[in-house]
Amino acid sequence: TQSAVVGTIRDADRNSPLPGAVVALPALGRAAISDDSGRYVLHWVPPGFQSLAVRHVGYAERTLRVLVPRAGDIAINLRLDPLPVHLPAILVRSTVPGETVDPAEDTASPDPVVLAAALSRDPRLAEPDGLLGLTNGEVGASPESPSGLHIRGGSADQTAYVLDGVPVFNPYHSAGTFSAWNPDALDRLQVSSATPAIGQPSTLAGAVLATTLKPGPLLRTRGGVSTTQARLAADGPLGSDGAGYVVSVRTGLPDLVAPRNELSYIRGGSSDLLAKLVTPIAGGRLNFLAYDNRNALAATPTLDAVPANLGRNSFGWGGRSIGARWTGRAGDWTARLDAWSASTSANADWRVAGTMPVAMASRRRDEGAGATLQQRRAGGTTWTGVRLERSRTNYRVTRTLDGSSAFAVRAVTPVGTLFLRHARPLGPRLAGDLALSMAGAAGRLHLGIQSELRWRASALTLFASYAHSNQFMQSLRNPESVVGGIFPAELYVGTGGGVPVAGADRGVLALEYRPASGLRLGAQAYASRSTGLVLVAPVTGEPFAVAGFATGAGSAAGLSLSADVSGARAGARASYTWQRVHLGEANSSYVPEYGSSHLLELGAVILPAPGTSVRLAGTAAFGRRASGLAGAFEWEACNLLDRGCEFAGSPRAVGPPGALRLPPYLRFDLSARQEWRWRLAGRPIVMAVFGTFTNLLGRANVLDVVTDPTSGIGAPVEMRPRAPLVAGLDWRF
Repeated sequence: TQSAVVGTIRDADRNSPLPGAVVALPALGRAAISDDSGRYVLHWVPPGFQSLAVRHVGYAERTLRVLVPRAGDIAINLRLDPLPVHLPAILVRSTVPGETVDPAEDTASPDPVVLAAALSRDPRLAEPDGLLGLTNGEVGASPESPSGLHIRGGSADQTAYVLDGVPVFNPYHSAGTFSAWNPDALDRLQVSSATPAIGQPSTLAGAVLATTLKPGPLLRTRGGVSTTQARLAADGPLGSDGAGYVVSVRTGLPDLVAPRNELSYIRGGSSDLLAKLVTPIAGGRLNFLAYDNRNALAATPTLDAVPANLGRNSFGWGGRSIGARWTGRAGDWTARLDAWSASTSANADWRVAGTMPVAMASRRRDEGAGATLQQRRAGGTTWTGVRLERSRTNYRVTRTLDGSSAFAVRAVTPVGTLFLRHARPLGPRLAGDLALSMAGAAGRLHLGIQSELRWRASALTLFASYAHSNQFMQSLRNPESVVGGIFPAELYVGTGGGVPVAGADRGVLALEYRPASGLRLGAQAYASRSTGLVLVAPVTGEPFAVAGFATGAGSAAGLSLSADVSGARAGARASYTWQRVHLGEANSSYVPEYGSSHLLELGAVILPAPGTSVRLAGTAAFGRRASGLAGAFEWEACNLLDRGCEFAGSPRAVGPPGALRLPPYLRFDLSARQEWRWRLAGRPIVMAVFGTFTNLLGRANVLDVVTDPTSGIGAPVEMRPRAPLVAGLDWRF
């Protein structure tokens, strides 16, 4: 039988809660960190006398001997006396964090976690990008022009996005910038897929959970300007009662350096805004969030001069989310209340088969609320709650010449979900976690299951998980179309009107081994099977559904290996993935564009001098598939040599989806970053310049193949040349 040591740490002078205190059991090699309310919990403590040590920078350390009972909790509440620490001046040389998880907390999980502060040091990224920072062996994105995240072989519309507990739709930019979340306003991001979770959107693959910065006690600003974007973020206190704010703004610059007299270049822009207010209220804390994302791009529909009556192919999409979360604690109980309104819209003017213009409009609007109650006891932690939401979707394609409707789908989808989760130790090294949900939607009840077993030794952790999930929203975007490279928005349709409820079963086996400080090794195997999928590619080669869709099933299986190593002057990370992904209807199936058989990513950083870093990143993909293209098409992924991003023509996929085998993809990028640090009025200032040179080997990687309608000869569409990719500067104050 084992018990728990619980309690609260306070400042002895002010009697206020003291977050960040380390409460340790040295003999057991165990420790916990007090939360914002000063509370800590040490589970699974064997009975008998134990030595308890409590420390915090700026306070006198306390050590005491505790008699732990055979059953139940023992409460140890302590006050620490302030003890100012005077430190001599020292020279700090930063290490290279190969890992992107916070070593101060237990983040061992099969799902990736990334700290926003580590994004600028990720050797794989030309610029900080929260979504691309999550990619590894289990989470993938298409190279150069991603159109979404793929979690363990799932399609992009099977990934949900949540910002501070508020749903966000289509958080994407394109034409040089991907994530529509300003990295300077974020604290951390994590994928929730294999590990049980509750109160999240219903999706087949998983969710990306992002947390914004916690407002600091002083005004702070961060920002940057580059050849692709300009961004700014600030946070600080409001009054003296613990309230604070975070605000950010960012603008994408896809045509900043593009020639003004050449029609083949993409024109337009993008922006995202974020505002957060945090304040104590009703014995807890209220977090209010407002977020907005806008994109508008245009491209010429032909390679020749554009007739006045033909116009341009244009694409617009965006989203807006407003929500609030209140959290309060009392003893062993934590209550959380959520409310939100989230919407997204997308539209396109497109020349079907290059000549017939159509207009597409897609709308989705959700309102919802939820409540969760959590109880932490020595025997484990239990969560119960409810989530109520209503989604309204409207998808419509009209013929521009006469305004007649070509295709339309509308739905109102209310969903009510009850959930229960319990996590508890099953032995000295074994722990279990089980979450159950029951969702009422489309006139039926849908059971959801998430379960995990975790075994941990000193340096080795083993995981096994199983999940059965449902999804009530799907997309009518054609993910096999190359147009997704500039138009990544999901075009949502809700259950009803011929749209089925999708379901999936997924299993994951994983291990993580940390034999030494700065070294992490990981391996995973996963398999999933899904039904009730909306498939656009088997019906049309256009970038979105114009006359209907098919329903089918899918399967995915994969094995991934990863390694991270960091030291004082160098660091590296690597991942390899083997996968088999199939989608299909009736008796036919295909490998989707994102289903490359073998994926390899490498990244290395060296610090030749204080403040200077040089990085090398490599990406390889084998077993790539495409559908082939018809229609004249010119493409150039964003780079400085070609002065921007080019997309000309109205290409459509031809032939069976995934029938064309592409040559292997291989690219190496070289980046450099120089930082300067100084102090002004007692405040630290950091400024840096950076730049990236892409495709060092000059390899002619192929995006797709265009077939000439007269000769029948295929011409490859090449991707980035050897060229400077991006240059810029950023700062923190």
